[in-house]
Amino acid sequence: MRYKIILCMISALAALFACTSDYEVDNEPQLVVEGWIEHGGHPVVMVSTTYPVSEKRAQLSDLKDNLVRWAKVSVSCGDTTVMLMGKDDKRYFPPYIYTTGMLRGYAGNTYRLQVDYMDFHAEAETTIPLPVPLDSVRVLPCSQDTLFQIRAWFHDNPSERNYYKFFTSVGNSSLMWLSSYMQTLNDAMFTPGEEIGTTVYRGRTITNRHRYVPYFTAEDTVRVKLAQMDSISFVFWDQLEGNMSFGNFPLNMARTNPSFNVCGALGYWCGYGSTEWQVVIADSIPIALSRPIP
Repeated sequence: MRYKIILCMISALAALFACTSDYEVDNEPQLVVEGWIEHGGHPVVMVSTTYPVSEKRAQLSDLKDNLVRWAKVSVSCGDTTVMLMGKDDKRYFPPYIYTTGMLRGYAGNTYRLQVDYMDFHAEAETTIPLPVPLDSVRVLPCSQDTLFQIRAWFHDNPSERNYYKFFTSVGNSSLMWLSSYMQTLNDAMFTPGEEIGTTVYRGRTITNRHRYVPYFTAEDTVRVKLAQMDSISFVFWDQLEGNMSFGNFPLNMARTNPSFNVCGALGYWCGYGSTEWQVVIADSIPIALSRPIP
């Protein structure tokens, strides 16, 4: 099972959040690391440098110059260390990844990432929790006739403190999983032992030039992923989503970085225990229209 997600380059977020000329930022280049390893999957790491903040509107094509193609990237588990190879892959954004087929992630193991590039050295550690199965995924109508929402249900283990994140992927041409909007969950929010039901929203990306709509169309084929993560990864995703949410409002611009879990760089290295479910919206419409919204 392969796993891909998106932050759409943390380095680009700074440019998106800067709205006034009196906003002072550090334009010294920093290393940006985005990486993950999933139970049953191979590690995937993206490396770049920060994009300088200015009043000039950045173009996505400008970001290619910030990709790092010659980093030394390795992942260790116990006494085993594997070097990751860099390669172009247009199914991701940014379209260059470091990966290997020589190492798979397994629940319960801890994985150490190291990245070296020029004078930069970054490292991080993460543990993969057990996957939590999805009980069901349903398509339900929205108030707009042409749009539909997705609801997912699963059971949380009441004897443990657990942390979850939903991701979505629309279509079959991309390997990227987008963070489902505002769907980072702490089981302290739930009643112990009860089935958990939540709406899974469409992911957001800076590559989409259209107005963001959190729901899905009849033409969409949607893959839903429920990922269990450790507490450190949860804090990162929770703070990042809070920043992105507040960043929608001009009077509440997000001007602080989330708690990155990579030492020596901006970014994240996360282990996931994940479960996937595919939904063809068109095939589910007759059932959705006859089913009340729970």
